[in-house]
Amino acid sequence: MNTHKPIAATKLQHHVFYVTDLERSKAFYTELLDLQFSALNHPDSSAAMRLSQQEMRFFSFGFHHHDICLVKHRTLQMDNGSMLHFSLAVRDATSFDTIRERAEKMDLTIREGRVLASAKPVARAFSVRDPDRHCVEIIEECAP
Repeated sequence: MNTHKPIAATKLQHHVFYVTDLERSKAFYTELLDLQFSALNHPDSSAAMRLSQQEMRFFSFGFHHHDICLVKHRTLQMDNGSMLHFSLAVRDATSFDTIRERAEKMDLTIREGRVLASAKPVARAFSVRDPDRHCVEIIEECAP
């Protein structure tokens, strides 16, 4: 039995995942979510990345060095079934509508509603797949 007091995290600081084509994924995420490209590799990890034959691209929503990091590994075979999805809450209804319109213009298959049922209701939700078939869920949270 765990007797430790749980520590509540306040947010997910960033998400790192593997992709097969960095430029294709960069185009997808910058076009759909208006992410800003923040760095190629990273000074703290560049040597380790080169030794392990990996390349990284960092992207930001404008508040942190990076919110999403895409990693290309030269020899690793990806298993995209290992990550169910990641979910992004948008700022407001206008942002939700803008991303939804971009997804339509990009000819993405849009799945309406939540990826998984949740006890916490949201105003609206949809999901799309990135070029490597990662599921990206966009949610508009209910007004407080």
